Amino acid sequence: MLEGLTTEIITTVEKDLRKYPDWILRIEASGLGITNRAFKDFKTYDFKSLVESCVEYDEDTKRKIVAIESVYDIRLNEKKRKLIDLRYFQDEPRYKVIKELGLKNKNEYYRMRDFCILSFARVLGYLIDK
Repeated sequence: MLEGLTTEIITTVEKDLRKYPDWILRIEASGLGITNRAFKDFKTYDFKSLVESCVEYDEDTKRKIVAIESVYDIRLNEKKRKLIDLRYFQDEPRYKVIKELGLKNKNEYYRMRDFCILSFARVLGYLIDK
């Protein structure tokens, strides 16, 4: 693993990357209507309207979208972008990604993937540099 990259962080970043295409659609379709039922958080006993909860979720989603797009555009080279696009945005299986990128084996794939995940984890705030 690279610089404190744990299985939990990898899993969290991968979930965010897989959700990214749907988040884009959600943000583009925002404001098309919402009910006004109250949302009750029984863990904190905090009453929030559904609108307030949706606004908080949307703001967090927008932050993650900007972070993902920034890393994708600035930090990753063409081959790494293609890996992220195929594996997470298009949900292609690993063996197809390896074949498409012309990688020698799955070890090369994981080295490349871990570099990408590390970059996303730092920007998304899942990994704090010491």
